[in-house]
Amino acid sequence: MNRYIGGGVVAAALLLAASIAQAQYPNKPIRVIVPWPAGGPSDTLARVVTSKTGELLGQTMVIDNRVGASGVIGTEFVAKAAPDGYTLFWPIANHTTNHLMFKVNYDPIKDFAPVGQVARSSYMLLVHPDLPVKTVKELVDYIKARPGKLPYASAGNGTLQHLGMELFKREAGLDLIHVPYKGSAPAITDILGGQIQITFESTTAVMGHVRSGKLRPIAVSTLKRISPLPDLPTLAESGYPGFEVVGFAGVLAPAGTPPEVVATLNAAFNKALMAPEVREKMGSMGVEPAGSSAEQFRAFLQGEIPKYAKILRESGAKVD
Repeated sequence: MNRYIGGGVVAAALLLAASIAQAQYPNKPIRVIVPWPAGGPSDTLARVVTSKTGELLGQTMVIDNRVGASGVIGTEFVAKAAPDGYTLFWPIANHTTNHLMFKVNYDPIKDFAPVGQVARSSYMLLVHPDLPVKTVKELVDYIKARPGKLPYASAGNGTLQHLGMELFKREAGLDLIHVPYKGSAPAITDILGGQIQITFESTTAVMGHVRSGKLRPIAVSTLKRISPLPDLPTLAESGYPGFEVVGFAGVLAPAGTPPEVVATLNAAFNKALMAPEVREKMGSMGVEPAGSSAEQFRAFLQGEIPKYAKILRESGAKVD
């Protein structure tokens, strides 16, 4: 009998210790997995936001770039990580599409605990300045005069760069050749060099090149024009009503992370997004601070998946 009582005491002590540890969360550095290369737009945004968030939490947030397979490697790593709040994931839009394109060992909803949405971002339809077009109509006419001959670059299969252009192709009735790259950086390098002259890319990734005149923006993917480029028309107002492709960044934890830990993280990230210096840096990147509750972010993710599944199905887009 004493043995069972003793076992109960040990179990209670362990539960108490775990409870105290959670109450003191965080008491060590927090690792944030970014599944994209250091120096890229996702990595840069993550560093801006987590630096302030870590400051508010009183702990360092360490960016860990786990790159490969269009983000799948980093995603799988977090799905299998301990649900203790010390390993987080920085998902972007292709988190809602990778499982539609690749064989993955995780469920994008069930295997994660949403912390919150951090940012919303636009995409741009762009061309190399040597291409003799300046409007959506001129670009469409140019492509239609050369069916099946012109390539476009994307950041990879299943990314919004890929699916956004596939949606535009469908809406405009275009015949373009998809050339997927391993991320935005190499795709942009070839666009800048003129090897490929058409792309659909995140505003964050190309804003500097647009401002310098090295890339020519034709239209933006959001329903409203963006403040950094108020004269740039939307695709919706350029003959394609309702056209909208919106990127996002957010924070996920492994499924099973204690609700109180998620709540602590959510409050810290939302507070960081209110900091003037964070908002200024995000604005300069062409990114809009989002902020949300954990449940709002879950609902957002659940809504994005069928949207892009429909685009994939209708466009016939697939892994090359």
